[in-house]
Amino acid sequence: MTSLTSTGTELRRFGRGLLPRLAIAAMILVPLLYGALYLWAFWDPTGRLDRLPVALVNADTGAQRGGTTVHAGDEVTAALLDSKALRWTRTDATEAAKGVRDGRYYFALTVPADFSAAVVSAGGAAPHAAQLEVTYDDTNSFLATTLGRSAMAQVSDAVRTTIGQRAADQVL
Repeated sequence: MTSLTSTGTELRRFGRGLLPRLAIAAMILVPLLYGALYLWAFWDPTGRLDRLPVALVNADTGAQRGGTTVHAGDEVTAALLDSKALRWTRTDATEAAKGVRDGRYYFALTVPADFSAAVVSAGGAAPHAAQLEVTYDDTNSFLATTLGRSAMAQVSDAVRTTIGQRAADQVL
């Protein structure tokens, strides 16, 4: 019984002065404010991918097929820049790597030098898949890599649409 009386006395002491009341209010409001800000900051990260800064490098050199030069990398790059799905910045490989390392870009997408050759190989004797190179850096932000992987799903769809018709033309 003594412990209950002692606890009640201590709790009544907190209500007497202004400073204890302010301390209790701060103990309640600070975590509440922190939680609300955290929730607001991460509410819908994939809904704002158009603000995600991404480096775009086109190293494609083109390829010859049937007497014509094919620049599939230029087509893909133009389609990505026109899509506005991400905030693309066209740059070179060195600047892209530096930007990803510094946190200026969330990730870098590189169209490799043999991209067009891979696209036109679909109609040849030794076809191989055209691939894009993506560079992430988890040291800047884990969320950036997660968002980058989500964005790459959209990019893959855009590339398939752009390249799909050309590959179909090569095969047929």
